[in-house]
Amino acid sequence: MKQRLGLAIVLFCLAPTIFAQQKAKQNAREDNASFMFTESQLNDDDDAAQSVQALVSSNNDVYLSNVGYLFSPMRFRVRGYDSQYNDMYINGVQFNDVETGRFSYGLIGGLNDATRNKEGISPFETNNFTFGAIGGSTNIDLRASQYSAGSKLSLSGCNRSYILRGMYTYSTGLMKNGWAFTGSAGYRWANEGNIEGTFYNAFSYFLAAEKVFNDKHSLSIATWGAPTERGQQGASTEEAYYLANSHYYNPNWGYQNGKKRNARVVNSFEPSAVATWDFKIKEDMKLVTSAGFKYSSYGTSALGWNGNASDPRPDYYKKLPSSIFNVYNDVPTPEQLEQFNEVTDLWKHNKAYRQLDWDLMYFSNQQANALDKETLYYVEERHNDQLAFNFNSVFNHTINDHSSYTAGIAVNTTKGMHFKKMKDLLGGVLYTDIDKFSVRDYGENSSIIQNDLDHPNRRIGEGDKFGYNYNIFVNKQSAWLRYQGKSGSFNYFASGKIGSTQMFREGLMRNGRAPLKSLGSSGTAKFLEGGVKAGLTYFLNGNHSFTLNAGYEDRAPLAYNSFVAPRIKNDFVNDLKTERVYGGDFTYNFNTPVVMGRITGYYTRFQNQVELEAFYNDNESRFTYLSMNGIKKEHWGVEAAATFRLTSNLSLTAIGTWSEAEYMNNPVATRTYESESESNPDRVYAKGMRANGTPLSAYSLSLDYNIKGWFFNLSGNYYDRIYLDFSAYRRLESVLTRDNDGSVDANGNLVGVTVPSQEKLKGGFMLDASIGKYIRLRNGKSISLNLSVNNVLNNTNMRTGGYEQNRDDTYDDGSMRTYMFSKNSKYYYAPAINAFMNIGYRF
Repeated sequence: MKQRLGLAIVLFCLAPTIFAQQKAKQNAREDNASFMFTESQLNDDDDAAQSVQALVSSNNDVYLSNVGYLFSPMRFRVRGYDSQYNDMYINGVQFNDVETGRFSYGLIGGLNDATRNKEGISPFETNNFTFGAIGGSTNIDLRASQYSAGSKLSLSGCNRSYILRGMYTYSTGLMKNGWAFTGSAGYRWANEGNIEGTFYNAFSYFLAAEKVFNDKHSLSIATWGAPTERGQQGASTEEAYYLANSHYYNPNWGYQNGKKRNARVVNSFEPSAVATWDFKIKEDMKLVTSAGFKYSSYGTSALGWNGNASDPRPDYYKKLPSSIFNVYNDVPTPEQLEQFNEVTDLWKHNKAYRQLDWDLMYFSNQQANALDKETLYYVEERHNDQLAFNFNSVFNHTINDHSSYTAGIAVNTTKGMHFKKMKDLLGGVLYTDIDKFSVRDYGENSSIIQNDLDHPNRRIGEGDKFGYNYNIFVNKQSAWLRYQGKSGSFNYFASGKIGSTQMFREGLMRNGRAPLKSLGSSGTAKFLEGGVKAGLTYFLNGNHSFTLNAGYEDRAPLAYNSFVAPRIKNDFVNDLKTERVYGGDFTYNFNTPVVMGRITGYYTRFQNQVELEAFYNDNESRFTYLSMNGIKKEHWGVEAAATFRLTSNLSLTAIGTWSEAEYMNNPVATRTYESESESNPDRVYAKGMRANGTPLSAYSLSLDYNIKGWFFNLSGNYYDRIYLDFSAYRRLESVLTRDNDGSVDANGNLVGVTVPSQEKLKGGFMLDASIGKYIRLRNGKSISLNLSVNNVLNNTNMRTGGYEQNRDDTYDDGSMRTYMFSKNSKYYYAPAINAFMNIGYRF
C-alpha cells in the first residue's frame, strides 16, 4: 500500500495567553478531528458515512471533548446512537436532513477554519439555541464578527483520503463602521488516496458579512459550499482480502485502456446560506432569528447490467474460488479441483482479474450494437437531491441571578428529489426503460415491465432520467420552552417541546408494477410530536457535584423509512406511529487541582422505530424492500473520563466506556419486490442483535506534555465488542422456516429453528502520537507546526464493521452448494498507519 506524506502549512488561531502551549495543542487536535470526520470517513460507503457523530462537544467535558477525535478511526458513536439523534445547527438553524435525520458533513467539508467557532452540548445540557437531542447538539457560529482579524494560510499533506489541502482565510474583524467580512477558500486533492482506485477533487468556499447597526441590532449573512468529486472504497469478503493479500483491497475500480477507473463515484454540491438577526431587547433579553437555505445535489454512480449479462463485480461470490465447491463438506471432482486452483491462482497473481474489467464491458456493448441489441453494461447515477428552507427564532430572558428561561420556534420545509439518470452507456447505443427482472417473469409484451407506463419502451440516452423518479415532501414545525434556576446548592431545569410533522410522496412516473399507486400524491401522513426534560444538579462543594437527568420524547418517523417501496409506489408502512424515546443519566463530576472528570451511567429506550432495507435479493433474483416497524431497542452503559495533572507541563487522561445497545423484540416486517405489486407480511427475529459499526467498549490512555511552545501527545486506544450489521432478510420467519421442519408457536417463538447469531468482531489496540510547535512572532503574527500519526504500530487487522449479505446460509445455485454465509460477510478495516502534517502562518 502506498504511503505518501506531504509537507503543509496550517495556522491555528491562538489567543496570546499564558496557556499558549495548551491552546495550540487543543486547536491542533480539533483541526485533525474535523479532518477525520469530514474527509476520512466520508470516503467509505454511504452506510459507513452515516455513523459520523458531532465534531466536538462541551470543552468542559473531558469525555465528550476527546472521544470524537481519539476514537474516530473506528467510527465511534457516543452511546451507540445512530447519528439521526445528533442535531447540527448553523447560526441557530438546524441543518440535519429531515428525510434521513442525519447531518451531511460534506456540507462543510474543507471549511475547518470557517467552522471552528462552535458550541457543543450533551443531551441534557442547558443552552441558548435548542431543546436538545438525545445524542447531543452542536451549533456552528458563522457570524463574520466572531473571526479574528487577519489572514490565515495553510497547506496540508497526508496519506489519507486526500494527500494535499490548501486553505486561505481572511477576516476584517469588526470595523469602526460596524461592518465585518470573512472569506475562506480551500482545495483538497488526491489523484489516488490511501486506498487504491480512490481519488479526491474538492473545492470549498465561505463568505460572510455582518453589519452591527447599534448596541441592539446586527444582521449577518453567510454562504458556503464544497463541490466534491470522490471515488469510493467498497467493502469485501474476507476471502477476497486474503486472495488480494490486503485488507484494503477495493473492488470498485478496474483498468480501462490501462488507466484506473472507479465505478462508485460521488458528485456532491450543497450550496447553502443563512441570515441571522440579533436583537438585544434589553440587557437581560435577547432575540436571535435565523433563516437557512440549502440546495443539495448528491449523486452516486454504480454499474448496471442488462439481459443475460453476467455480474461485472470482481468479488461477486460466483467469481470466487469458494463458489466452486464447499471446502468444508464437499469432496471435489478433479475438474472442480482444477478450476478451484486456476481461479485461486488468477486472484492471487493477476491483479487485473480481481478488478473491474472495463475493456470487456465496452467490448460486450460493441458486440450488442453490431447485433442491434440492448446495451449490456452501463453506469447509472442515483440522485438524492434536496431543496430545504429552515427558520428558527430563540428568545432568552435572564430574570435574575438565579433564574432564566429560553423559548424557541422552528419551521422546516423540504423537497427531496429522488431519481436516477444514465451517466455512461459504455459505448452502447440502445437502452430501453424497462425492468429487467419483470421481463424475466412476465415477458417482453407485458405492461408490468414498464418503468414509465405513460412513455412505454422509452429509449434512454446519456443524461436521461430512467427507472424511477419521485419527490418526498416533509414539513416540520416545533416550539419549545426551558426554565432553569438555582437554589442554594442546587441547579435545576425543566423543558418542554411540542411539534408536528407532515410528509407525502409525489410520484413522477406511473410504474407498471404499481400502476394505480405510483403516480401522483400518496396523501399526507401527519404526526404530533412532543417531549419533556428535567435535570437536577447538587453541588457537594466547589469540586464535586452530582447530576440527575431524565426525559421523554415522541418523534415522527423519518420519511426515509416511512414508505414500503418508495421507488415504485406511494404506500406508507403499515401502522406507522411516532417513535418514543425515553431515558436519563446520572453523573458524578469532579474538579480538583489534581484531577478533573466525570463518571456517568445512562439508560435510553427506543420504541416504535421503523427501518427500511433495499437490496438485490440473490436468492430470488429480484430487487427487494424489507420494512420493519414496531422496533424496540435499549441503550445503557457507563462513561468515565479523568485528566490528572501530574506536573505543570504533564497530564494523563484516561477515558473509558462500556455500553450495550440491542434490539429488544422481534419486529413485524413487510417484504415487497419491484417485480410485483403485492406486499408480504412477515416477522424479523432480531431480538438480542446489537448496534453495529461502532465499538460498544472503548478505552484510552493519553499523555500530554507541553513546554516552551512545544507539545507532545501519545495515546493508546483499545476497542472491543464491535458487531457486524446483521441481515434482517436472513432472520425473516418465512426464510427461517422455508426449507426445514421449523414452525412458530402461539407466542411467536420459533420451534426447531435456530436464529443465526450476530458476528462479533475481534477487539484490538491502536497507538497514536503527535508533536507540534507554536511560535509567536512580532506584530501578532505566528507560526504553528503539527505532525500527527495514527495507528503508529500499523495494526491492519482492526475491523471497524461491515455487513452480512442478504443470502441464506446455504442455497442451491443449480449445480453446487456455496460456502456458509458467515464466509460471505463483507468487512471494513481501520486505516493503516497514516500521518497528517501542518505548518501554518498567521499574519
